Amino acid sequence: MEEEKSHKQILKSTSIVGGSQIASILIGIVRTKVVAVLLGPVGVGFIGVLQNIIDLVKQITGFGINFSGIKDVAESNATNDNTKISRAIKILKTWAFWTGVLGTLLTIIFCVPLSNYSFGDSSYSISIAIIATTILISSISGGQLALLQGLRKINLMAKASFYGAILGTIITIPMYWVLGINGIVPGMVLTSLGGLALSWWFTKDIELEKVNLSINETFRDGRRMAALGFFITITGILATITLYFVRSFLLKKMDINAVGCFQACWTIATMYLGIILNAMLADFFPRLTEINKNNEAVNRLINEQLEIAFLVASPMIVFILVFAQFIITILYSYAFAIAIPILQWLIAGTFFTVISWPLGVMFLAKSKGIYSFTIETIWNIIFISILYFGWSLYGFKIVGYSYVVACLLRFLLVYLSTKHLSSFKFNRSNIKYSFVFGILIIVALLNVNLFVDTTQYGISIIIILMTAIFSYINLNKIMNISGFINNKIRNRNN
Repeated sequence: MEEEKSHKQILKSTSIVGGSQIASILIGIVRTKVVAVLLGPVGVGFIGVLQNIIDLVKQITGFGINFSGIKDVAESNATNDNTKISRAIKILKTWAFWTGVLGTLLTIIFCVPLSNYSFGDSSYSISIAIIATTILISSISGGQLALLQGLRKINLMAKASFYGAILGTIITIPMYWVLGINGIVPGMVLTSLGGLALSWWFTKDIELEKVNLSINETFRDGRRMAALGFFITITGILATITLYFVRSFLLKKMDINAVGCFQACWTIATMYLGIILNAMLADFFPRLTEINKNNEAVNRLINEQLEIAFLVASPMIVFILVFAQFIITILYSYAFAIAIPILQWLIAGTFFTVISWPLGVMFLAKSKGIYSFTIETIWNIIFISILYFGWSLYGFKIVGYSYVVACLLRFLLVYLSTKHLSSFKFNRSNIKYSFVFGILIIVALLNVNLFVDTTQYGISIIIILMTAIFSYINLNKIMNISGFINNKIRNRNN
């Protein structure tokens, strides 16, 4: 009974956050299309460069506080001690504020060199100095959303994210319509202020005790968050460097067209992964943190989360894999045709990421960020090495091959590490799911590479149906979906 309740909680949280993310992405696609029409390539490029500057500074100066702070709030929440909860939240908010101040000040101080490096001259330094304020604003609102996640108020967190996407669209489009490119900077500032207002609105009813903390106490207790956040930050920077190398390598070996095709594949793959993993992370991370000292409970929760991950993600992997051509053509154009096999291999590789991800969250829940950093470093080295040394044999397709191999090896490293930390073992259900879904994905991959036209589409439809039916049958055993649907229909008819 307890296991069924846990599965329902996992699926409910995944549905809420996943639905919110999909809606936000669709809104973002509409906004991007409108912006492209109103501002053209120059405006879109300007927005992209400014956003890259802000994201990079936030990544470097934020110390991952808004993520690692979730762990402290969740651990305090597990005690049901309002004083401890209030203390953890105050430390999180204080660190979020001052890291935001640090990022803002550094951006203002270095606005001229940032402008010179990004745009080739200093004419955009004033714009960069103005949008520097968004670092502080978004850091504060990020801290607010982190406390919602730490307290496992997932519904409120999803609403804040969804309404933020709508508000951003409502603010920016009229400004671009009236002011054109001159509306970009004030639009970004107003959007961040709107996000801050929403984060305040959704956290205003959380009752906290008044806690007095000295500067030394705040700094000392916050260092644990910063230590875990440090590994998260370095890992993110390393991933950015890796992608920069891949793009530069493709530009040298082929041309800018190849870089664009790779970017298209990477965007689709990471968008899909982001929806699945972020949706699951929202509730899974704080829940795992609350029980991180009980290895038996940790292993049970990871297996439960992994079961849902298999059953939800695998049908999506097969669908994107077999319809990669249509997806590329619809989202981009047929000019990106050389990207199709790369996308298929990237999506196949995400199967190993989906398996290793619930296990890897244990590192953060147990404050073992060094494991995440080490394994991700090895992943990046393997990915780049296979790409570099395998290019002469396989050409552009080596991008996909290297990704799959790197993801497989990362999964093995994560599994061995979690086995060492908590004696983790896969339960019978997950062994069955990994075998069945793994076979179906391999068959789907062989099908799209060996057959063409009618034969390929016929086999693809069979594989999709088999994957969907198998997933539904097993989800129904866990959640009694058919009973839920029948009750809804019966109540509606009555």
